[in-house]
Amino acid sequence: MAKRKKDDKSSWFYSPKVHLLLYELLLIATPFLLLQNYLQAAIGIFSEKKVEIFGISIPLTVLIAIIFLSGIIILLRKKIKPKHLFIWLIVIILIRIGQNSTDYYFHHKFYELQHNWHYLAYGIFAYVMYRNLKHKNVPIEKKILITFVTALGLSTFDEFIQVYISNRIFDICDIGKDAWGTVNGMIIVYFVIAADEMKNFKWKWNHPHLRDYLKNPKTLLSMEIIFTFILLNISSLLTDKTYLFYSVLFSISAFLIVFFIIHFFRFKIARIAIILFLGAAIIIQGFFFFKYRKENIVYNKYGLTVYKGIPIPFFDIMIYQNGSFRLVDKKHSFNKRDISTISHYADDILLIGSGTFGKGGYGFPERKEVQFIYNEVKKKPLQVIILKTPEACRVYNRLKAKGYKVLFIIHNTC
Repeated sequence: MAKRKKDDKSSWFYSPKVHLLLYELLLIATPFLLLQNYLQAAIGIFSEKKVEIFGISIPLTVLIAIIFLSGIIILLRKKIKPKHLFIWLIVIILIRIGQNSTDYYFHHKFYELQHNWHYLAYGIFAYVMYRNLKHKNVPIEKKILITFVTALGLSTFDEFIQVYISNRIFDICDIGKDAWGTVNGMIIVYFVIAADEMKNFKWKWNHPHLRDYLKNPKTLLSMEIIFTFILLNISSLLTDKTYLFYSVLFSISAFLIVFFIIHFFRFKIARIAIILFLGAAIIIQGFFFFKYRKENIVYNKYGLTVYKGIPIPFFDIMIYQNGSFRLVDKKHSFNKRDISTISHYADDILLIGSGTFGKGGYGFPERKEVQFIYNEVKKKPLQVIILKTPEACRVYNRLKAKGYKVLFIIHNTC
């Protein structure tokens, strides 16, 4: 009897619910822990450590990951199937896609722990939540929905409390990364660890009724992946809290557009209309790109820049020296880390379009239209030109016509 009572008292320690609560507390407490004893700086230093093996320099984090995964494969070699390795490969590719979408100005390496913390932490959360819900015999579609909604709630709460922590900020992009880690964790859980629970369901993109999307776990997980991918990309371009409303609005609106395209694609008339519309849009865009491909900035007004015939609304843009471009985080001011990242891509001239009304372009040593700074990366002087965006666009066209190497950052609004 005494032994049974002892087992009852200790059984709480092995409870999936207790494990879930403890892990949720750890996720929330992490911002506080990282600020103690320079832990965040220490993680950054550790991520940069490399070891020499047969004359090859290998990042320590990569080596540890290889050893860990090799050990798992050896231990579970009798249970691992080729399709499991394929699922893991898909998850690695998805995480890499997430890395390319976020923290552009941080200039992280793909293997750095700080770059992957959100994916790892919330990927594990997906498994811990699965254990708790499995213990309660919750249907699989509800497991997927509850896991995703809970992860969003936890991450949002975690970001809001950081507003009140010194040296921490609210960053909606972190919510996107946490959600991306969660959906990737669920891919592993429901297609590797608990694949048997999914085998009775067929892939089906659209359903007759909206409520049916919540009943098929494969469809539901697919919709969560689409929404999270949209949120991840838009939130990485609007990280400043002043753009929080736009980030949420654009993410939800873009998802709803994609969702209803998928939903109505099952109808022949809608399918023809969608195909015709998309086909016409591609042809028109292709025509304007072909027409203006040899030109640079074709048009610029508040909130809209047309580059080589491609319209780019609202978001900020970085045009590389070779003429390619990407959307970048919307900033009024650049910090030292941002300038260091920019310096990797600038050789001779850095041109900043500070907005239609010149409210951007801050962070450089002087508030002048033209100044020279020392490029720590290239070990050479760098000319920095800061002008209101309309004037900067005209200057960019003139400089490119003369053959200068110009890195151009456009603040596309005020």
